[in-house]
Amino acid sequence: MKLFAAVWENVYGLFVEDGMIAIGTLLALATVGLWATLEGANQHLRDWGGPLLFVLLMVLLLVNLDLAARKAARERVDS
Repeated sequence: MKLFAAVWENVYGLFVEDGMIAIGTLLALATVGLWATLEGANQHLRDWGGPLLFVLLMVLLLVNLDLAARKAARERVDS
């Protein structure tokens, strides 16, 4: 039971503390789902859904790392 409580706290913290990552991930999944649906007849283009999802999530990660680094730098200068 403690494991489930820890998992819940981490997932909840992801949505509450860093909503940009959570919302960005959901938007990336929705984008790839839409891509796969629209390109349903073209197997070659539909197969690009996986790499597209990877690129979207890596861009999201890099943007969040950049924002966190800038915030940490500002806090270091302020203190």
